[in-house]
Amino acid sequence: MLTRRLLLQSLFASAIASVGFADTRKTPLPDYINISYPKPEWQPASKGIEFARLDIRRNSEIIETIALMKVDPAHNQIRVFSSYEPSGKTMARTIEEWQKFTGASGMVNSAQYMADPFYMPCAPIICDGKWKGPKSNASVRGMLVAEPLKSGLPRADLLDFGFDHYAEGTYAQGVQHWPILLDRTGNIKVKKSGWQANRTIVAKDTKGKIIFLTTEGSYFTLYNLAVFLKENQALNVHTAMNLDGGSEASMILKTKKVSYVRYGPYDETQKDAFSLFSFKRKIPGVIGVFPR
Repeated sequence: MLTRRLLLQSLFASAIASVGFADTRKTPLPDYINISYPKPEWQPASKGIEFARLDIRRNSEIIETIALMKVDPAHNQIRVFSSYEPSGKTMARTIEEWQKFTGASGMVNSAQYMADPFYMPCAPIICDGKWKGPKSNASVRGMLVAEPLKSGLPRADLLDFGFDHYAEGTYAQGVQHWPILLDRTGNIKVKKSGWQANRTIVAKDTKGKIIFLTTEGSYFTLYNLAVFLKENQALNVHTAMNLDGGSEASMILKTKKVSYVRYGPYDETQKDAFSLFSFKRKIPGVIGVFPR
């Protein structure tokens, strides 16, 4: 099965070459040395939702900014949306269009999707009890779940399949994905690489709150982001899992107290092509947060 990322590598290499774009990428080198950042100053956005932005510095230079949305499932529902239709009539939307369409307080992009069949999730997801995507994906390492269908379960959880098992029919919402970046024992579960891109991450903290994290730039490799999550004790991360990245990495938060929207401009396969045109990627799937 052809993934969307492999298709993009071919399409954008051709597009960049055809119009003579130079590789003017200004992403800082991926070296994770002399890195510093402040404690998050959480801003109340609505009941059970807090928002913060962290400037990441190397020496004295700001090399990245991270947006964080922390959700208390006791006061907010987490729902999964996918507009994928096997008929080919999938209606992809920007993150802003998704927010207006659903009325969510906040949203991030969801799972990676395929190029053939186009827009189908690469891994299984559950939208209001309906299973979408393939029956399984061998790459899957974890699962965000929400809205239990049986008593005694957390209203939202982040499962790590190295420790946990998902029983079918237990939750109405779910996103399987990979890799797990950081597990509950503090182990980093990804290898070092030089692959830098905009990133969207979902994490669970030690109090059971769900944190959605999106980088505003493309400094982080997955390994370095795992290091950041491990050493940043103020976030109290229990488990963290990667979601889709690159130009798909996006976040929106629209409440009476906070207004924020961010699109991922590019990744290593796309160079500066998107950011040159202020590109807003339309995506077929999102994760939304709604007040109870």
